[in-house]
Amino acid sequence: MESFWLCDDCLFATAYEDYSTLSLYYTTDEIEKRIAGIHRGLVRLMPISADFDPETGWGIKAFSLLPCDGCGSPLHGQRHRFTRL
Repeated sequence: MESFWLCDDCLFATAYEDYSTLSLYYTTDEIEKRIAGIHRGLVRLMPISADFDPETGWGIKAFSLLPCDGCGSPLHGQRHRFTRL
């Protein structure tokens, strides 16, 4: 099975179809571009399933220097593991 590490933006998009946090960091025009990039990246990886446990921290990297496997964002931060079905 193939695993992928997704950023928080991709996590919320995948799990909840929620893009509301983008407004904290981006302008309206940038939000539209960011949503389109997230969508393209996630469609390329589908079908995927969450492969992490928030209670134990298993499958979660609290801080990663690697880009997101979904949207390709180079921003450092938390990553969650997903597995292709």
